[in-house]
Amino acid sequence: MAAGRVDITSAQARSTEAPRRVRRPALWAGAALTAGAAAAALFILPAGDGPGEGGRGPVAVPEADDLLPSVTGTDWVTYADQVVVVRPVAEKEIPPSADEREAGEGYIGRSVTLEVDGVLWSRAGAPTAPASVTLDVAGWTFQGDQRRKFAVHDSPRLEKDHTYIVALARLQDGTWSALGSSAVLPYDNETIGRGESEGTNHPTPPDGHEAGSVEERVNGKPARSLVDLLKGTPPDPAAAPYASLPPEERYAKAQ
Repeated sequence: MAAGRVDITSAQARSTEAPRRVRRPALWAGAALTAGAAAAALFILPAGDGPGEGGRGPVAVPEADDLLPSVTGTDWVTYADQVVVVRPVAEKEIPPSADEREAGEGYIGRSVTLEVDGVLWSRAGAPTAPASVTLDVAGWTFQGDQRRKFAVHDSPRLEKDHTYIVALARLQDGTWSALGSSAVLPYDNETIGRGESEGTNHPTPPDGHEAGSVEERVNGKPARSLVDLLKGTPPDPAAAPYASLPPEERYAKAQ
């Protein structure tokens, strides 16, 4: 996957407790790794469903720096190819580097295989949705024997036993990616916003999403509301002439 990177230095601070050396994780559709990971700060939030995975610490939640826009309905219909319902069916840890293991702190990556249960919306002329897709997603930070879940602010980690809606884009290299960190919505019990986000289970869809975002507009509603929103939203006119190009090129042309 031509995955993107989280810009940890843009995080909104809740606490300054953090490992000193953290490799930025590969997440979403994005750009190259930013240098200077040793100077980056992680910011820790308490996990709402207990003291982290297996009792191993709270959740670290920075902001994401995405290559492609993914917040608004216009973003979705302009740069996504398929909007699908998915279930995580398998995951794999991505080991830390030798330097991180020697230092006793760093980042453990994670890849998740998602089974596509259904297609909600397709961009005209888009490639057919895959039956499954494997994405690099948020993993864990660690210090010594303590491991903390890592998550992107206001975005799901994509965990097993939950259902999600994902806006997928097929990138220039032919791989599939989530459009961005705002393009993954919890969808347990066929309700948008209900389920896992930031590593915490939300039986009731929480408020507080970015004003005007897709999630804010369809929070607590069924998938039909999202479909209606996307069908009623025209693509960005600056990008429309480049609809045949891969999303990265389409975005560059539209600027």
